[in-house]
Amino acid sequence: MIPKRYLFGIISLLIIISSACQKEDTPSCSYPKNAKLKRIVNCGYIETECPTRECDDIVRIEKEYEYDSKGRLEWELFHPKGEYLLYKYNPQNQLVKIEYYGEYKDDNLPYQIITYSYSDDGKKIKENIELGVSGKYGTQYKLFKYSDNRLTRIDIYEESDELEDYILDDYILLEYDDSGNLVKEAIYNYDGVLRYSIQHEFENGLNVRTYEGGNEFVKTYDENDNLVFLEEFRGAGSSKTNAKLKYEYYN
Repeated sequence: MIPKRYLFGIISLLIIISSACQKEDTPSCSYPKNAKLKRIVNCGYIETECPTRECDDIVRIEKEYEYDSKGRLEWELFHPKGEYLLYKYNPQNQLVKIEYYGEYKDDNLPYQIITYSYSDDGKKIKENIELGVSGKYGTQYKLFKYSDNRLTRIDIYEESDELEDYILDDYILLEYDDSGNLVKEAIYNYDGVLRYSIQHEFENGLNVRTYEGGNEFVKTYDENDNLVFLEEFRGAGSSKTNAKLKYEYYN
């Protein structure tokens, strides 16, 4: 007969082993904190109870992402045409260039090149856009303006008919709530006439709903604040979902 003290130890050990096995066999339904995005898929049906489960009804893969050895986004592939973006950084790990290889390519040269400039304190202050190599198909640039360390205005300049001459085409005013969340983006033409606006709603610091052009975008996050679902509803007040996107991350 096994002494009671040994029997109690054996039972405790079995309970620990059983619990460990159950924990290992049961997949986590949340991605790690600050997980890196792997791909976005368009799903016919979304399993909301466990976001980490793969989509069983993939309509198509929308985008895929890869990162460099420092964990920086390096490559973004768009499906189904195979267009892709290449991201490049400076020694300060600031994004300085995006090369877009689209369906309109000249000898595999980038169709669009975007470059960024920064202030001494690290704020993005200018974005330059070239369509085609050396701006063959046109150029544009944006100036970023700040107030109290918040981005509050973006001026968009388009190339005019005269070479190297730019005119203000649009500008964007940004509004924040008391918690510093971006709640409104208002886009105006050069005459100051409102063209359209984008509204954002937040819960616990997370952007859960966006309204743009009569469409509603509803976002769902896992327990570690990773965006896992994006549902798009076309038309104001519509209950019909036109797109169900699932965000999948690297574990």
